[in-house]
Amino acid sequence: MDITLLRKAAFNSVLLMVSVILLSCVTDVFLLLNNTETDKMNIDRKLIVADRMLYAGYHKASARVLDYSLPFFDVSEDTGLTGVDAVKKQIDPEILDKLGNEFLLIEKPKGDRLVLSLENMYINKSIKLNITGMADNNISSGNIIRIRDNELFEGDPAYTESITYELDEEDQTFKEVLNRDYGKDLSHGITVDTIKDSGSGLYSANINITLDSVYEYFVYEDASNYYIDLRKPSEIFDKIVVIDAGHGGKDGGAVSKDENYCEKDINLDILLKLKKLLDMSDIKAYYTRTEDQTVYLRQRSELVNAVEADYFISIHINANENTSPNGMEVLYYDNEYKGVKSQDLARIFSEELGKMVNLRQKGIVKRNLEDIFIMDLSLVPTVLLEIGYISNKKDLAYLIREENRQLIADAIFNGIIRAYDELPVAD
Repeated sequence: MDITLLRKAAFNSVLLMVSVILLSCVTDVFLLLNNTETDKMNIDRKLIVADRMLYAGYHKASARVLDYSLPFFDVSEDTGLTGVDAVKKQIDPEILDKLGNEFLLIEKPKGDRLVLSLENMYINKSIKLNITGMADNNISSGNIIRIRDNELFEGDPAYTESITYELDEEDQTFKEVLNRDYGKDLSHGITVDTIKDSGSGLYSANINITLDSVYEYFVYEDASNYYIDLRKPSEIFDKIVVIDAGHGGKDGGAVSKDENYCEKDINLDILLKLKKLLDMSDIKAYYTRTEDQTVYLRQRSELVNAVEADYFISIHINANENTSPNGMEVLYYDNEYKGVKSQDLARIFSEELGKMVNLRQKGIVKRNLEDIFIMDLSLVPTVLLEIGYISNKKDLAYLIREENRQLIADAIFNGIIRAYDELPVAD
């Protein structure tokens, strides 16, 4: 073919392409100017997330659009309802009446044999869900809606980050602290793992939802959804205590001279014996640990404050390089909260331990502010029980006997009962 003809054909092709692009732009502008009213109707149903917004579990560099039309709800345009109103319109009135201002809505996956189970992982401010009998593995954070007051959140929780420097009370060094602001979203993170059963061909899902605080929950369901009503413990329980078994996991605490006994194990056994007593009472108790696991000091205090406990009791065993020191003492700060003085709380526990535990009674000991990390961060009246010395041969011989640890648990329980009788907590 003649080279001149080829050049002419190429020029005409480029000219045609430019014309199409220009025509497309003019058409878009025309449509934009004439569809202002339609855009106005749709703007409430979409949330444009800023470029610098982040999502729990991963970073997002570009803008993302979250469609609030909720495709699994039958929301017709003529209702004029969007967001929370659209969701509530679809909920059975009997269930809606039971739900409070804060709840989760989880769209049911496909399956005729669905079973939902939940576990409150309150030390981590999370709930663990397990759904079995799923026909497929089509479930994600997009199926989980969070509603607080009149605001709706879906998908991966969005947050912004900032960095501050705080003094670490444990080692007295300044450390970089990464802060995340999730706004009013109830969730601070969602993970979903699905597993297929080779025998039945059905799927199960393990879902972990990290929350902004500690909640108790009530579960409801209909044909389409699960509803998890979240309530603050103080809305449900009149009496709330937090019991702490000091140390745990990689932090063994004090060790006996022969290295056969570890403080963390004795503390935990006393707590578990105390738990049996509290479980039969009208007192709601939260525990920093019920097994040999690592729980950081800040987590323990955050639990106390999150559940708005009346009292915080931390169980420990003392130790000294010298084997002579022995006996038990109750440590406290000279502070007051809701009309209750920590000194009065310490006195009660010291007296109750003295009645039942055959160890030297050393009484109550006031500590200076900032001496003990968990007492610094805890807002509520707090006592730290030092029950004998693991480094003292006689005290250790007493502590390793199970019947004596039961007496210690009985004495602590009696102290809690007395505290509620004698130190009424102000509202």
